[in-house]
Amino acid sequence: MVKISYTRNLTAVFHGTFGAQVFASPTDRTNYGRSVLAKDPNNNGSLGIAISEAVEVAATSGGVKNTAWAPC
Repeated sequence: MVKISYTRNLTAVFHGTFGAQVFASPTDRTNYGRSVLAKDPNNNGSLGIAISEAVEVAATSGGVKNTAWAPC
C-alpha cells in the first residue's frame, strides 16, 4: 500500500483484522523499495513504486503464494 495512504486511513487495520499483513510502500522488504529508500528515506511512495514492489515479489516468489505480501 502506498505509504501516504497507509498513514492516512484505516485500510491496513481493516486488512489486519482478517489476518493480512499490509506494508507501507516503499518498504525495505524488496530490492526496489530499498533502492528508493536509499535515495530518499522520507519518500511517501507512489502507485508506481507499490506496483513495482508487487511485481518484484510476484516475479521472485517462485509461484508460491505468501500471505505476508498482500498488495492493496
